[in-house]
Amino acid sequence: MREKKLNFKNAEVRYRIENEEGRPTIFMLHAAFADHGLFEDQVADFGSDCRIVLIDLPGHGANRSLPASVSLRDMPEICARIAAENGIERCVAMGVSLGALVAQAFADRCPNIVESVVIVGGYSIHKANEAVLKAQRKEGLKWLLYVLFSMDKFKRYVLRVSCHTERGRAKLEQGVMQFRRKSFSSMGGMASLLRKTDDPMPYSLLIVVGEHDLKLAHDAAVQLHGLEPRSELVVIPDAGHCANVDQPAAFNRILRRHLSGA
Repeated sequence: MREKKLNFKNAEVRYRIENEEGRPTIFMLHAAFADHGLFEDQVADFGSDCRIVLIDLPGHGANRSLPASVSLRDMPEICARIAAENGIERCVAMGVSLGALVAQAFADRCPNIVESVVIVGGYSIHKANEAVLKAQRKEGLKWLLYVLFSMDKFKRYVLRVSCHTERGRAKLEQGVMQFRRKSFSSMGGMASLLRKTDDPMPYSLLIVVGEHDLKLAHDAAVQLHGLEPRSELVVIPDAGHCANVDQPAAFNRILRRHLSGA
């Protein structure tokens, strides 16, 4: 895997590329509080024949020390710049939870580049998201209370609600343990990723939800699938919010099937 840097706003955004000659190209964008290690099982399976781009979100992993001037709102442009610098003309954008919002925003801003989007444990930035956004605001208040009193308790809470299996929690923990209180400042601008539209998406869409994810997540996935004619909805058994780490073999089979028709 080759480590690279993107000069952006007088800062260096770090990212990694696996197999620069592989096809297709997949941008993999992790969940909040994690890092690119969330895709270790996908890199192992797809890295021999696909080009994989892994970017830690601002405030996370290798990019946890970026200045406050670089935040979540910049991620669509960062993805586009990385694509341009590496001669990537077409790609699949895949994201888990928060990463799924970034993947869709990348596709929204760069429809000439992104031909397919994979949403794992996420929701639409365009439609069928009102209930999720309302619940997310309440969740943010809970995070604030945890963070004010104990980052350790906050991290344990994140691990508990994000994965259903011990294996999944162990994978997620590697990134979560690097997250710091000051990293929250880099997560601003999530609202800027949202863009309401009733139009169907111009790309194929794979929506993945874990069997044990929240009912709210299931309801949002079903509603979105009903609104998007080019979408496929898959529920992965014995998996939680981060289904790709809870059940990697099942997830990878689904992803490979999607890529064959993308």
